[in-house]
Amino acid sequence: MNKDRSFAILRVRDAFHDRGRAKEIAMTDIKDQAITEAELETLTRLLAKLSGQGADLPAPVFRFVTEVSATANVDLLVRDSDKRILLAWREDGFGRGWHVPGSIIRHREDIGHRIAACARDEFGCAIEAAESPVAVLQIFDDRGHTVSLCFQAKLGGQPRRRLLEEGLHPEPGDLCWFRALPSELYPSHQVYRDLLATLDQGGLGQGAQLFTQHVGGRDQGQALPAGLISVDKPLA
Repeated sequence: MNKDRSFAILRVRDAFHDRGRAKEIAMTDIKDQAITEAELETLTRLLAKLSGQGADLPAPVFRFVTEVSATANVDLLVRDSDKRILLAWREDGFGRGWHVPGSIIRHREDIGHRIAACARDEFGCAIEAAESPVAVLQIFDDRGHTVSLCFQAKLGGQPRRRLLEEGLHPEPGDLCWFRALPSELYPSHQVYRDLLATLDQGGLGQGAQLFTQHVGGRDQGQALPAGLISVDKPLA
């Protein structure tokens, strides 16, 4: 190895495990080097293996995705007749606090399918979601760049997750109804303070109408992604 080659030690939060520990990854500083033909061939082979595996991406591959492109999410703004909002407690390498439940849309997955899967995972019950998102959020944080479609929704049954009263000590995945957004809001969801204020003032109308088009035959015979990305808990 060339002794003159510089090395950079990048501290990357290990947000792909329930423990939010940090780990060090030694990486050669190759920012000025072009990708070789051999590397492109390797990438092509990897893409062929991963095609259609939107729910089973290994953590390093998923990390690669978040480093080169924005990820698309659905966020579920669940409220009751008293306009209380249902939030979930979250702790990972990027922060801790109450957050609006959401989930990453898998490759070639219909948005309605992801809404139902997210509700099942976060609440343990079905929901009644609006047909169109009420707002589109873009969030830039230490994890990457997220574009979220925010859907208003109501519970379609009793949650099968632990439901706390305000003031009790939460564990990851616990739910709680709030009349106003709490002070302990997850760092990346502070934007919801502005969204809810605008929504309650009637400033968002009916939201944006959603249009969908399928072209070509690639989706024929391909099942929708099932289950969760194994690292979805700290990322969705």
